[in-house]
Amino acid sequence: MTVDDLLHHFSDLISWTCQEQVIKECFRLLKTDKLTDNYLALLLVTSCLERALGDVYLLENTICPSMLKDILSSSTLKKIFGPTVVQILRAVIGPPISLNLRNVIWHGFPTEQEISKRYTCFLLIVLPSLDQYLQGDIPHRSPIIFHQDSQYAEILQDINDMTSEEMKISMQTSSFIPKYQLTLWNHCIDLYNTDKPGLAMVLLLPLLEHALRCQFSIVNNCPGRTITAEATTLYTTLDEILDQYVTENVENKLPSEIGESIMEILMDLLTYPSGPRIRDRLSHGEADVFTFPKSLCTAVVIVTVHITSKYQPADDCCKKPWLKRIASWVNQYEALFHPVSLVKSKIKEVTKIAGQFNKHIEYTYTLDQRTHWNDKEIIDSNFQENDLITKETTAIINLLCNKWNIRKTIQEVLNSVFIGEMLNIKVQTFFRYKDSGSGNQDGEIINLLLRIVTECETVITQVFTALQTRQEQLKNKTLRSRQRNNLQSLIKCCFIIHQSLHLIVWLTTCDLVTIETKKLEEKKHIKCLKMVLQFTENLRTYTNSENNKWMECVNLSIKTMDKLKQFIT
Repeated sequence: MTVDDLLHHFSDLISWTCQEQVIKECFRLLKTDKLTDNYLALLLVTSCLERALGDVYLLENTICPSMLKDILSSSTLKKIFGPTVVQILRAVIGPPISLNLRNVIWHGFPTEQEISKRYTCFLLIVLPSLDQYLQGDIPHRSPIIFHQDSQYAEILQDINDMTSEEMKISMQTSSFIPKYQLTLWNHCIDLYNTDKPGLAMVLLLPLLEHALRCQFSIVNNCPGRTITAEATTLYTTLDEILDQYVTENVENKLPSEIGESIMEILMDLLTYPSGPRIRDRLSHGEADVFTFPKSLCTAVVIVTVHITSKYQPADDCCKKPWLKRIASWVNQYEALFHPVSLVKSKIKEVTKIAGQFNKHIEYTYTLDQRTHWNDKEIIDSNFQENDLITKETTAIINLLCNKWNIRKTIQEVLNSVFIGEMLNIKVQTFFRYKDSGSGNQDGEIINLLLRIVTECETVITQVFTALQTRQEQLKNKTLRSRQRNNLQSLIKCCFIIHQSLHLIVWLTTCDLVTIETKKLEEKKHIKCLKMVLQFTENLRTYTNSENNKWMECVNLSIKTMDKLKQFIT
């Protein structure tokens, strides 16, 4: 029977999974009789089954557990499928005391010879068998879309010139890769080079985890945490491998073994909450393997090749230009999804849109059409608050510049180019700011900075929306008298809103790049940041479409600048 015949026979019975393409791929892989294909099929069918069972769980619940064993032990599945079916599922893919197929293979323990085809076949029979217990259609969660792929596509353009043969030779001569899994590693390269990045990642990530686990156990002298998965022992997972500590007081030596840059890349790709978290997404069936971004796959392949090259004879590596290019890329890598990186990225976005204030104002403060497009058209010289905010802002800038023994004017400081130059200052991210509840409060500071600049972005966007709406109404002569006064007030207040927000963004930039110096005054500093956050939140409220309270924004800005000056003094 062909794969198409099988699918035609089972089509109605597997539609409940909403993963017909994955199941078809599993059948196709089983037909090849290659052990590596059977291994890949089991990885696919276990993640597919977990996702489908999670959708069933959500028929009666609002949040799906992150672990398959919790889904299988739920009353919802027992109610829908019955205790016998659930018991069978638990025996095969359930907790550690079961066969535990899902965890054993997704954590990279077995070789291809150790995975019998009967396991994959059994699960592929289970999938259509479960249909009979379901009543009607099941709502399905949409696959995860990886928005981070473009960032890697941009930074990987010049180094992705490895050939399949070169990568395989590199792996064959590297002591990093367990020899008993070399066939699986070679198959990963074949999948990558035949433009199947999703399938390549499904196979490569468990193998990479296991190879890292082996090195972790060697360098940390804990052989008991390495090679086997046992029912009575919790094995070492990727989160522990990439953690700062082996135990509470013992530091992980893996970073010094493979390099901090490699660890940073792995955490970016696999563990940081704002990153793609590709291992979690693929293993839990959240991502579509057939549309998986090639750039993310390339990033994992490149860092993997670099790790393998570190475990080769030195002469084998130093002569290969492509390995030198990879090494250069790895060594210069800066985290993309660490909290510090997120703050930097958000500051860049906000300074860019903040610089567009002038072009969004099409009318003068007297509501005449602008002709010269200079500041005099939109800044009312009789509006005393303008002078007051400039005075307060200048005082704050002078106070800080005096502290740092530099001389800068307000025009130089509140400038996107200057802020961009400050953001080029490197801030240590490795094993930093993991939480806000530890002894130091760096994590809380970073979180506050991110919230502040995010609020600034919202305020600017709301002001631009208000300008666009009211000015369009003015053009069309549909503004009522009260709305006309509101637009006039908005244009008159824009200078103060803009200058206040630009100062706040500059201050967050200063905080970020000087965070190492804040240790002795963290409590006072956090109190100041919370005050600034409250200010930006209030601005957000005043500037939303329901309020449009522009003079309140001005008064609040002046009041806050005075408070800031007191904090800095």
